[in-house]
Amino acid sequence: MKLPVSIDLAAINWANYMSKRLVRFGEGRQGEAPSWEGRGEAIKAQDRGVPITDRAWWEGRYVLCPLRLRAETESGTLEVELPDAVAAVSRENRIVSTGLVGRDGTVKEYINAGDWAVNLVVGVQAVRDGVIADEYPGDELRTLRQLLDTKTAIEVHSEFLAIFDITKIVIKSYAATQMTEANYQAVSISAVSDEDYEIYSNEY
Repeated sequence: MKLPVSIDLAAINWANYMSKRLVRFGEGRQGEAPSWEGRGEAIKAQDRGVPITDRAWWEGRYVLCPLRLRAETESGTLEVELPDAVAAVSRENRIVSTGLVGRDGTVKEYINAGDWAVNLVVGVQAVRDGVIADEYPGDELRTLRQLLDTKTAIEVHSEFLAIFDITKIVIKSYAATQMTEANYQAVSISAVSDEDYEIYSNEY
């Protein structure tokens, strides 16, 4: 005869209770209580590890990436270093596609990488004897314009551009809107990357 479910559960609970009473535990810790005083030595604090992963420490901070430009002009080598510069790069692949009659899609016959498109926004400030001066950066802006007007490739270096192996650029255009609220002038520069090539020919 099958017992009701309530009686089965009561019997199981009683069996579990009696089995736990049969368990015997060993004696607990005896003797001296554990000490957390470093065994008599002074507790030494350590500096916070690097990198700092606390997001609150980084909020509101700026990480600048200086940009250096250098070119050969008629008056000699001209070099400009811009501490405040933001760069954006983009690149497209050149693909020759051939359509097939009666079939979907195309055949990709030739693929190579195009030039890098480089867009720069730089900030020019007046500096006198190594100190930022409270005046319009006219001299610094003239020097930058002289460099941008050169008809040759310009050597460029920044930590950001080095990641993409961009070492030379050719200026396509640049623009500036007069800023009168501060001793600061922003300049936008549009350029493309340029590299040295060696071309060989067997046709004589």
